[in-house]
Amino acid sequence: MKIGLINGSPKAIGSTSEVLLDELKGLIPDDHDLVSVGMHHAMLSSTQLEDIASCDVLVFALPMYMGGIPSHMLHCLMQLEKALVESPHPITVYAIVNNGHYEGIQNETTIAMIKNWTNRAHLKWGQGIGIGTGLMIALAKDVPMGHGTKKNLAHPYSTFVNNLLDRQSGDNLYVNPTYPRFALLQGANHDWTKQGKAHGLRKKDLTLAP
Repeated sequence: MKIGLINGSPKAIGSTSEVLLDELKGLIPDDHDLVSVGMHHAMLSSTQLEDIASCDVLVFALPMYMGGIPSHMLHCLMQLEKALVESPHPITVYAIVNNGHYEGIQNETTIAMIKNWTNRAHLKWGQGIGIGTGLMIALAKDVPMGHGTKKNLAHPYSTFVNNLLDRQSGDNLYVNPTYPRFALLQGANHDWTKQGKAHGLRKKDLTLAP
């Protein structure tokens, strides 16, 4: 089976989407053909369109931006929709969406957008997985699956991959981090203060309204 792994982050290097796709690759048996496509700009090349259209399964990994799909990716999906509607090749679509919030279910609307696009392109919808605090996953890219920050990710990811390999549909899955919400807020506030200081700002400057 040919599986297309599509990175929808605007960041070409070092994105959480890249880390999540790398984790996925490690769970897919070697007898499957993996095709990686970087959807980092507002236009896909003819080669990228052909590569995607030749796949049996598509996995979109993307960040949630302002409650939805990043704008550059919307342009690519519109372009891709036309190419896939004209292709009789059956394709099943899956989505991995991450955000900076604590709760994975905050990605629910973005996953629904990918599902709606799947229907518009006359493809089969498989499943979505929404992951909270995506940045922490990226920072823990060298931590083994099932440990530390990735502890809560192991079981949902296993279910997701099993459905993907069988080209089956399933209920969307949502993953929260292993640590409590207050720890995330403390860490974020500390980091923002540190970044502000590096740019010559005091802590109270960060709360000033324009």
